Amino acid sequence: MTPDFVEERRRALLALVLVGAAPTVSTLLSFGIGVDAISQTIFLLTKLWLLCVPIVWLLKVDSGTLSWSKPEQGGYAMSIGLGISMSIVILLAWLLLGDSIDANLLRDALEPVGLLDPRVYLAATIYWILINSFLEEFVFRWFLVTKSEILVGTGNPAIILSALIFVVHHTVALAIFGFPWWANLISSIGLFVGGAIFSWLYIRYRSVWIPYIAHAICDIVVFSVGAIIIF
Repeated sequence: MTPDFVEERRRALLALVLVGAAPTVSTLLSFGIGVDAISQTIFLLTKLWLLCVPIVWLLKVDSGTLSWSKPEQGGYAMSIGLGISMSIVILLAWLLLGDSIDANLLRDALEPVGLLDPRVYLAATIYWILINSFLEEFVFRWFLVTKSEILVGTGNPAIILSALIFVVHHTVALAIFGFPWWANLISSIGLFVGGAIFSWLYIRYRSVWIPYIAHAICDIVVFSVGAIIIF
C-alpha cells in the first residue's frame, strides 16, 4: 500500500464516522431529552451538519465540484418499480406485525416534538418525503457510498457497509418508539435491505435522484401507516 492510498482510506474512515454517526446521536438526543426547544435545536443542527459536512468535504478535502447529480443513465422505471415493491412489503409487514406496536408508547415519544398535532404531523410528512428523503440519499448514498467504496471496495462491500450505517439510527428510533425487540429486528432487516437497494440504485445509475424516487415512495407509505397508528 502506498502512503497516498493509506491516507485516502484514513480520510474515508473519518468521513464515515463524522457523518454516519450523526443521525444516531441526533435520534438519541432529540427523543431522549424530552424538552421541545432543545430537541428541535439538536434536530436542526444535525440536519445542517449532514448537509454541510459532505459539501465542505467535497470542496475542501476532495477538491471536487458541486453537481446536480443529473440522471444521465436513466433508472426512473427501475426506481419506481422498486419503490412500489418495497411499499407493498411495508404494508404487508404492518398488517402482520401492527398489533405488536404500542401506540401509547409511540405517542409518548412523539409528543415532545409536537407530532401529535395532525397539522404538525402533516407538515413533517411533507418535509420528510420532499426534503429529508433527498437529504438521506445525498448523505447515505452519494457521500457514504463513495467513501465506503474507498474504504472497503466497490460493489457489494460498499453497498453492505453503507446499508449498515443507514440502518443504525432507524433501529435506535424504533426502539425509542416502542417496537418490541423482535419487531425491531424484522424492521431493521427490512431497512437494511431497503438501504442496500437504494445504494445499489446509486451505484448503478450514479445519481441521487434515482434512489430518492424509491425512497420517497416508501416514505409515503410509512407516514400513512404512522398516521393510522397515532390518530
